[in-house]
Amino acid sequence: MSGLVRLIGQPGTSFALVVLDAALLSVITAPVIYYLVRAPVRRELERRLEAETRAETMARLAVLDPLTGTLNRRGITVALLEAMAYAERYEHPLTVALADIDRFKRVNDRFGHEAGDRVLEGLAEIFRETVRQNDRVGRYGGEEFLFVFPETTLEASRPIVERIRARASERLFHVTSGAITVTVSIGVTEFEPSEEHGRLLSRVDQAMYKAKRRGRNLVVVTDRRPRLRAL
Repeated sequence: MSGLVRLIGQPGTSFALVVLDAALLSVITAPVIYYLVRAPVRRELERRLEAETRAETMARLAVLDPLTGTLNRRGITVALLEAMAYAERYEHPLTVALADIDRFKRVNDRFGHEAGDRVLEGLAEIFRETVRQNDRVGRYGGEEFLFVFPETTLEASRPIVERIRARASERLFHVTSGAITVTVSIGVTEFEPSEEHGRLLSRVDQAMYKAKRRGRNLVVVTDRRPRLRAL
């Protein structure tokens, strides 16, 4: 700085020399400014970004099933309640489905739990690929998966659910002793205005068990009345 002052104070000092001295001064002081001011600010911003990313990751993991990659029971329940609230408020249709793997205990008993996990992972992949972008699917129980179909009537849900059932039955699962297939039984129902979520789940559960009693590998649909009917 003193050199710059001397240059400015001397008569006839060229402007170019003043600029040169200022440039040299900035080169010398820039690293000091960076380490004293900019570097700590940048580190703090990076720390906050990492903390936010970590928090978002933890929140996401809290509602995901680690084995299947679908929503877990908590996650799919929250998704269902949100969909019910939206359907109630705007008087839009909402359909739910409950799928249960047929004779899943036999798979575990005969081929081992590793094979059972492989079946769960494979079926979850089919479910995720078959549903639409705004639909939600989650592992509701050990071998049960709950589907939430917003903006979807009972009639409109039928081809979607039938594709889920058909693709599940066509999938080959390779285990130590060869390849196996499984099937799923699915119940489907439509949300009623002002209906509590417990009653909605009870109705779809009853429909799913009726599919089991009728021979499995079926889709059974129930409307808002107690009467049930198969596809």
